[in-house]
Amino acid sequence: MIYLYFYNTMSKHPITIKDIARILGISVSTVSRALKDHPDISLKTKKAVQELAKELQYRPNEIALSLKNRKSRIIGIIVPKLVHHFFSSVIEGVENIAYDNGYQVIIYNSDENYEREVQLTQSILSFRLDGLIISMSKQTTSYEHFEKLEQYGIPIVFFDRVPDFIANKVLFDDFQGAFDAVEHLIKQGCKTIAHLSASEHMDIGRKRLSGYKDALEKHAIAFDSGLVVKCDTFDEAIIVTQDLIGKYKMLDGIFAVNDLTGIGATKGAHGVGKKIPQDIRVIGFTNEISSAVCAPSLSTVDQRGVEMGEEACKLLLESIHKDQPPQTKVVKANLILRNSSE
Repeated sequence: MIYLYFYNTMSKHPITIKDIARILGISVSTVSRALKDHPDISLKTKKAVQELAKELQYRPNEIALSLKNRKSRIIGIIVPKLVHHFFSSVIEGVENIAYDNGYQVIIYNSDENYEREVQLTQSILSFRLDGLIISMSKQTTSYEHFEKLEQYGIPIVFFDRVPDFIANKVLFDDFQGAFDAVEHLIKQGCKTIAHLSASEHMDIGRKRLSGYKDALEKHAIAFDSGLVVKCDTFDEAIIVTQDLIGKYKMLDGIFAVNDLTGIGATKGAHGVGKKIPQDIRVIGFTNEISSAVCAPSLSTVDQRGVEMGEEACKLLLESIHKDQPPQTKVVKANLILRNSSE
């Protein structure tokens, strides 16, 4: 037992069945069969192997088992930014479903970089993961890396930022969310409403812009392209908002494509002496934690990240276990009204 103690504490590698076989002076195959309670192995040998395995805290090599079984029971999720509360909420939803179904989750961050996204999809292939859930980077306009995964039989579910080809997708109702947000500003009395937008090559950018336009049209407010500015970061929003205030003296509303942009807009407005919401009403999109704690608190569209993650993981597991046509699931929008627009 003293020898075993030193072997266990001094060993620099995880205990394997080879180690157990070496200590007991039996073959590796005998150890393997004893651990599986094979009937050909004597009760004495089984007991010796199982007791030693327990003492040495032996654990099966899950990677080796996955290669043998051709299933890793591991899925990957690639997000553009880990620091955003929305994406961490999606990850929470994915993990809720994955772990309940015996799957592990590996989390990757593309950092809004196309080349890095491509490299990460290659690692998904190299590590033989069973499937992938992904929200694309802002830079992604080419999809060959996704096609390669599908050629190797690795199912993909896209969420939030999705490609324009047919695939498994979990979407938020971006159009309705944008429409509701802008209509809320209009009902609060706003008539000159700017939209700080995402790039139109992104599906979410097109849909949120469309919702903005349709809300204006419903209420007979003329669309002015000068009020739509590509701007989706906090720092950009400060500068853009001050520039818009300089050009549009009657500016009284801002619909931002995300919450950090909305918070940047409020800071930019404050910087030139405008009060929120007395002079300009602002509403964001996503319902980040920051939207509730900033001053004034930011009205926003709740993107329901946990629900999106759960739906994405359910759809991926369905695709892993059976062959089925691509599906699209849509998560409904709802407004969270706070001080910046009330």
